[in-house]
Amino acid sequence: MTKRPAALLRGCGKLLLGMEWDPVLGRAAVVHLISGASFSTFWSYAGVWAIEALGATTGQVGLMFLLSAVLSPPAAWLGGFVSDAVGRRSVLVSSTGLQSLLILALCLVGHSAAWGITLVVVAGVVWAPGRSAVNAVVADVTPPERHDQAYAALRTANNLGVVVGPPLAALLLFLGDWTAFLLGIAVLGALTCGLAVRLLPRDGVRRHRGGTAAGTARVVLTDTSLVLLLVATLLGFMVYMSFETVLPVVAVTSFGFAPETWGLLYAVNPMVVLLFQMPLTRWTRTWPPSVTLSLGVLLMGPPFLLFLISHHMAAVVAVVLVFALGEMLWVPTMQATVARLAPPHLHGAYLGGYTGSQLLAWMIAPLTGLRLQEALGERAVWIFFTALSAVSVLAGLAAVRRRHRTPTGGSGGRRTDHRDRGDAPRTDDRAGSPRSVRPVPSPENAP
Repeated sequence: MTKRPAALLRGCGKLLLGMEWDPVLGRAAVVHLISGASFSTFWSYAGVWAIEALGATTGQVGLMFLLSAVLSPPAAWLGGFVSDAVGRRSVLVSSTGLQSLLILALCLVGHSAAWGITLVVVAGVVWAPGRSAVNAVVADVTPPERHDQAYAALRTANNLGVVVGPPLAALLLFLGDWTAFLLGIAVLGALTCGLAVRLLPRDGVRRHRGGTAAGTARVVLTDTSLVLLLVATLLGFMVYMSFETVLPVVAVTSFGFAPETWGLLYAVNPMVVLLFQMPLTRWTRTWPPSVTLSLGVLLMGPPFLLFLISHHMAAVVAVVLVFALGEMLWVPTMQATVARLAPPHLHGAYLGGYTGSQLLAWMIAPLTGLRLQEALGERAVWIFFTALSAVSVLAGLAAVRRRHRTPTGGSGGRRTDHRDRGDAPRTDDRAGSPRSVRPVPSPENAP
């Protein structure tokens, strides 16, 4: 990379991410940004494309989303295991490249709903391992005390991609048709592959050969702290996805908001995250993760109780803003906590479990929330998701406490020290201004 583009990237990274530009982390953020734009561009219009271009019924579209949601979580976890064995970049490039080819193939299905829906489901499944691989790259190249800021930076980049995605989809449709839409997304996927090959560390020889695949799976599945964290992740993301999938339906059908009004309200959320994720992470970097996790999820669920007494616009705006604050605290801290728990040679497996729990919540939250609304009314919905947030807090605290009691030589044979404890302060910066994230030795850093 020449000096001028490199300097431009460093400047953009410092402006957007609010931190010194670290070469490997910055490159991962660029790849994640383009990947996020590709993902949001496609999935924001996938259902509409299936109905208008294929002539699919709403029931078939529902089945398409359901199958993708059911199959993606195990694919994400499996992708994490595979990335531990063969390397992060190989998994990411294979996942994104295959997804791009599948989306390109959608141009050839004509009006066959069966073929089109099948290809969309498979595309969603093969995308999941790449997401696990990107999360593992961050754990590989940053020291544990900097994981929170690193994942916050990755999330900021992803949110920028999510903000760009839907308008880009609309532009492609305005300038062309559904074929132009699919070709544009395939190009974004190809760009992600090219950037991953160009920017991410090569996959070196894996230095830890920790037994058979069954043995590795046994280590992961018998780590009680991890299981508790994954339960907390699943429940927390169910609360998160209730904002994404349930609240829009309730706001339009029960609160009486016009769809375009809700669209404007929803747009506040990614913009708030884009602007304040990194500053908030820096301001709270000395907080113990147990406090940040608990406060974060409690700022996501209980504010829904305000809807028990008011459906006014002001109440909705207040909930949107408080929810954004909660998710900015909770999401990167949960990722960092899982990463710190993992032995270095199992970053992919542990973070694959995190990604799988996130994708599983994407399926369960709308099914349970909308079913509750239909059976018991919308008041039951807000009580339900508030209760889930409380259980998520309890599971997270139990995981942290159990990790504190893990003796030396516990899971993965790691030493439990101040960097690994889930409740340790999240920074080594005593002077105030954050230092650059420095890569630590890793199989991924092979030249």
